[in-house]
Formats: sequence, structure tokens, C-alpha cells
Amino acid sequence: MHPFSCIVVLSFLFGTTVTKERNMFQFGQCELSGVSFQELRDHFGEIKETVQTQDNRTDVILLKESVLLQTSVSESCCLLRHLLRFYIESVFKHYEATSNLLRRKTSTLANTFLSIKASLRQCLDRNIAAIKAVGEMDILFAWMRDINN
Repeated sequence: MHPFSCIVVLSFLFGTTVTKERNMFQFGQCELSGVSFQELRDHFGEIKETVQTQDNRTDVILLKESVLLQTSVSESCCLLRHLLRFYIESVFKHYEATSNLLRRKTSTLANTFLSIKASLRQCLDRNIAAIKAVGEMDILFAWMRDINN
């Protein structure tokens, strides 16, 4: 799956873990308003086919829908912040558009992602998050060991 096709999966995540009331969205304990997910889907829809045909690594999947669907509503804010950070810092930053249309649409998507990310408050206090991450390193190590067996 190409990184930009993950936006479709994010849209699906938005639809399944988000509570919508009067154009306000709830991701666990985070609130978000003023974003049109339909516009995001429309911008992506205009470039989806072009971008996906450029994807030569069809053996690699960055996001699995099943993993996103297993995310609890209470964890959706933190997950969304991390996914948006990934797209902003690693995907949009390095994506080389091959046309003006792709450049405009990906720029719009990147700016919207930046706006959404800025609207979401921190998922955890940084110190609490650091303690949690260090405390759960055994899970990471077990996965690293098991993936190579």
C-alpha cells in the first residue's frame, strides 16, 4: 500500500472511531472541529490513481486496516497524532510530486494534516509517556526477536 493510500484507511478510521456531533469530532479524549474529512477524501481522490500507479513496492504495507480497527476509541487520539506526525515529517516532506496537480493536492493534504495535528492536544504527559515507553520495551524486543524466527 502506498503511503498516500493510507489516507483512505485514516478516513475509515475517522469514520469508525470518531463521534461526530455538529461538525465536532471526538478521538478518545481529544476534540477536533473545523475539518472536512470529505474534502480530504476528495483531494486524495483526485490523485489516488496516479500516486498508486507510481508505487513499485506492493509487497510492503504501511498500515493495515485490521490494526487500525483494533485501536480503541480511548487510544485513537494518540494514534492519530503519531500517524499525522509520520505523514508530516516522513511522507509529505520527502514526496516528490511529478506534476503541478500532485504538488497542489499533496500540499493541501500536508497543510490540513498539520492543522489537525496542531488541534489535537498531547496524548500523554511526556514524562508519563517516556516511562510507559521504557517500561514496555520488552514488547518491542519480543517482536524484534519473533519477526526474525
